[in-house]
Amino acid sequence: MGMKAKHQVIFCAIHSSSIKRFLLLDCLAGTGFYYMGKVLSSSAYVGVAASVICTEGIKRLLRSR
Repeated sequence: MGMKAKHQVIFCAIHSSSIKRFLLLDCLAGTGFYYMGKVLSSSAYVGVAASVICTEGIKRLLRSR
């Protein structure tokens, strides 16, 4: 009863370059690859696979430089 709860505040810093990279690669490129795969095959499953595979491929190519 006599002890007060200690509140902690945690701050996380995120680099703006990480946010830009996420928006460009995952959001824009991923959406583009999805629609490209969907249009070419008329299948949403192929669109999702194209989005994941192509986006991860680009990330690995950029990381290997």
